[in-house]
Amino acid sequence: MCLARTPLSLTIVVVLIAAMPSGAGMTASAPIRLYGTEAPVVVVRIQGKEVPLQLDMGDDSALVIHPDILATLLTTPTGRTAKFFSMDGTFETPIVLLDKVEIGSLTFQNVETRKDEHDASFLKAKKTVLGSVGFIGAGLFKSGQIQLDYPRRRVAFSLPSETGAVSNICQGVQVPFVTNQYGFTTPVMTDFGELQLGWDSGSPSVLLSQAAAATAHLDLNLKQLQSKKFIVGGKDFGPQRVEIWNNIPLPPEIAGLVGYPFFKKHVVCFDYPNLMLHVQ
Repeated sequence: MCLARTPLSLTIVVVLIAAMPSGAGMTASAPIRLYGTEAPVVVVRIQGKEVPLQLDMGDDSALVIHPDILATLLTTPTGRTAKFFSMDGTFETPIVLLDKVEIGSLTFQNVETRKDEHDASFLKAKKTVLGSVGFIGAGLFKSGQIQLDYPRRRVAFSLPSETGAVSNICQGVQVPFVTNQYGFTTPVMTDFGELQLGWDSGSPSVLLSQAAAATAHLDLNLKQLQSKKFIVGGKDFGPQRVEIWNNIPLPPEIAGLVGYPFFKKHVVCFDYPNLMLHVQ
């Protein structure tokens, strides 16, 4: 989910899309670029072209590409669609295949991709300010592990061998995923109770929905507050500033999102085969 305080900036994809690397069993890393509180940018190669994309772990798509860029690439229709909703309603867009996508030393084949459906002003801002023309979602890595290391400005990947084994690159405090139809959350203990929070590199802040804030009996006139404790997997990573957003249509299973301020300070690793999150 790439979030901003403007309409049409929130996308929650509810269709799981995955791709397998042709160089199975490999681990690799790539540099990331950070701009303000934006999702990190990583350069991938698609059909021999360098394409800067933001890494959005809150989106279950594999790839989401700017329509102008997607039109220049060779794609194969699948006859299927991706369904998602935003603050402007529910949308459905065709899924196509890209024959070859490279990140670092990894090569992915037949990658499921959809067009970026954000409005023109959003697309222009991303391209002009960040140089980004779309997103890499969690769906590209759901068969393995991905480690986001903002302090060292790099991302690392571990994907399965032909036997299905995954080399472990995740370290730190472990916390199990709580899975639901929208993805996963983890329990986080705060000064205002235990919350089920999603982990989203596309979120510019650590935030609660206004509905969750109301359930926690917080003052809804507040825009932000400080939680002295922020306990994940039994370890306290507090204090943590938390914002209350009234324009984010999260489902009731998700109280809020852990975004940029947390990723900036800590290494976070998503271990999908073992349904586990690791935090350093």
